Amino acid sequence: MTGDLLQLYDNCPGGFSEPLQLDCDHCAIVSNSGQMVGQKVGNEIDQSSCIWRMNNAPTRGYEEDVGRMTMIRVVSHTSVPLLLKNPDYFFKEANTTIYVIWGPFRNMRKDGNGIVYNMLKKTVDVYPNAQIYVTTEKRMSYCDGIFKKETGKDR
Repeated sequence: MTGDLLQLYDNCPGGFSEPLQLDCDHCAIVSNSGQMVGQKVGNEIDQSSCIWRMNNAPTRGYEEDVGRMTMIRVVSHTSVPLLLKNPDYFFKEANTTIYVIWGPFRNMRKDGNGIVYNMLKKTVDVYPNAQIYVTTEKRMSYCDGIFKKETGKDR
């Protein structure tokens, strides 16, 4: 899972400086906890080598249903403020988690005008061990194309 991946995700400056590399042989992609309540698959999920979660979906209090472990958290630009409401939980206590943040160029631009990118940069200043990656413009363009092909709509 390296190669192209390295060109599609950038680290947040001042933060984790190594390229995003994953070595997964069995993945669990876990939807938001509300959809998982009562499923009681937490132990099965935690046996996966890579556990992906979405946005700010909680694990605490739902371990029996969704497990305890998180390797990668994919976060929409619109959910970054929700993470920042509880930064110690997401970036200090769970500091081994890799965060992949995606969003449109206007919010993710690195020239000082990207509102979400600026929030992430400040977060890395406070939590220097946070492993935060952002999608490149090339990757977002690719994803937008797939979304349009599948839905017939522009994002």
